[in-house]
Amino acid sequence: MTLALPAIVSASAADLHSHQKFDAVIAVYPTVCEDLLSTFKSIATYSAVDKSFGSSLALIPDQTVAGGRLILAPTGSLQGDSDDVRKFQEVTKAAMKKAMAAGSVSPLFYFPNSVAKSIKGHESEDDYSHFVEVSVLGALAATFDPIDVREHYEKVGQDNYKVKTIGILALGAELTKERLAFVNAVEIGRRVAKDLGSPNCERMTPIKFAEYVAAYFKTQPTIKVSVVEDVDYMEKEYPLLHAVARCSLSVPRHLPRVVKLEYKSAEPSKVKESLYFVGKGVTYDTGGADIKAGGVMRGMSRDKCGAASVAGFMATVAELQPKHVNVTAILSLVRNSVGSNAYVSDEVIYSRAGLRVLVGNTDAEGRMVMTDPLCECKEMILAERKAGTFIPSRLFTVATLTGHAIRAYGPYGICLDNGPARKANVSTRIQTGGHILGDPFEISTLRREDYESVAPGSAAEDVVQANDKASTMTARGHQYPMAFMCLASGLSNFGLEKEKKEQIAYTHVDVAGSAEELHGTGYSLPEVTGNPVPAFAATFLI
Repeated sequence: MTLALPAIVSASAADLHSHQKFDAVIAVYPTVCEDLLSTFKSIATYSAVDKSFGSSLALIPDQTVAGGRLILAPTGSLQGDSDDVRKFQEVTKAAMKKAMAAGSVSPLFYFPNSVAKSIKGHESEDDYSHFVEVSVLGALAATFDPIDVREHYEKVGQDNYKVKTIGILALGAELTKERLAFVNAVEIGRRVAKDLGSPNCERMTPIKFAEYVAAYFKTQPTIKVSVVEDVDYMEKEYPLLHAVARCSLSVPRHLPRVVKLEYKSAEPSKVKESLYFVGKGVTYDTGGADIKAGGVMRGMSRDKCGAASVAGFMATVAELQPKHVNVTAILSLVRNSVGSNAYVSDEVIYSRAGLRVLVGNTDAEGRMVMTDPLCECKEMILAERKAGTFIPSRLFTVATLTGHAIRAYGPYGICLDNGPARKANVSTRIQTGGHILGDPFEISTLRREDYESVAPGSAAEDVVQANDKASTMTARGHQYPMAFMCLASGLSNFGLEKEKKEQIAYTHVDVAGSAEELHGTGYSLPEVTGNPVPAFAATFLI
């Protein structure tokens, strides 16, 4: 389990033209300008014969710069209505890949004065307040291979190409020691999320997922880890999750797991809020009895990315050890298999909260596996309040839950609040945090129609899990699942109608669009991004 990052070091202007520390220079800038031309004389030679030179990624030989390699990495416009800090992330990732392909192991990223000048004083200045950190995260993303790739390299005896050092010289901006530590922590979290989310469904079964998490956090003393393996216990405590896992029980290597992670601030008096995350970890989703036919099962090994990102966020928490938050996470790890023992529509199953759930679609398993852990988190909050602790608590479900999320918002994460969370601006905070760190979110809403759609239709049930159609073919397909989870977990009893001290804030986070790139190469699977680790870190840990 090698998650070591390249060393991120500050560089000086002298390093641009020295061959001692770095073996390539990557210049990041909006457009070619005088300070770039005066620093790198070779650019003028190429610009003289190509008016478009410098407007796209390019590597040119220049023996006057470190390593004899100069890579031009233009961001393009930074001040348009739709421009955002991802322009830095995208170009530094591409430039790092170019540098690595050229053989560089210690590139220097150079941001001339023109970058800071184009940002400072403009209305969009706040949007780029962390552009250096986002740039470093973009570069780091290009240097990482997930665990299944690393294991392959080891198996065949192939060298795993590594970038050793990344230099940063940002004129007019500063990457402080604190900001650098934050970047490192976020990247470690993203790497854990990618290690768990990327591999195929046999490499990262529920058992192997749990083993990875337990092994990783064994070296992190601030995180308490427990793993539930007893299937009978799951049937009692997490009956909805157990129903989904039921068909997998006949295959020992596919047995379900529930992993619990807990972080407590070293200084309880400084804690401002307690965070509770439930992550969907469906290691493969066949759809169950309502099978995913017609090719739509492809890519369902990535249906574990919600739990993967929650585990990654906990890794970031372990690195930063924040004083102002306590964080608890529950990872629901199951395989939604199909066979003679599969749960089916029309079954009525009691939830942990004691409500009768009428199953409408076995392919709506994500809400099933998260609802009982969500109820458990609710119980934890109530127990703390009963014991006299009244720290503001925030509940979250994090999942690649619906295709409708992608249909509605494309490659963006979505967050939506219940009443108390909306009053506490939780989704707004996530959107703001994600925006400045290149992990943007859209805010959706929970409405009365969402509750009406899952309301009981007879005295035989208390709540309906889903209809019989794909979410993409259902109005409000990414919203009504939250209403189901609110009702089936009993959280709907702790909304705005209660006294403020009795309310529980709950935010549902659907990362179906952002947990992996929207498209892969050719017929291959898309790259897992590690999102929403950056957004969560920017929101809750800064």
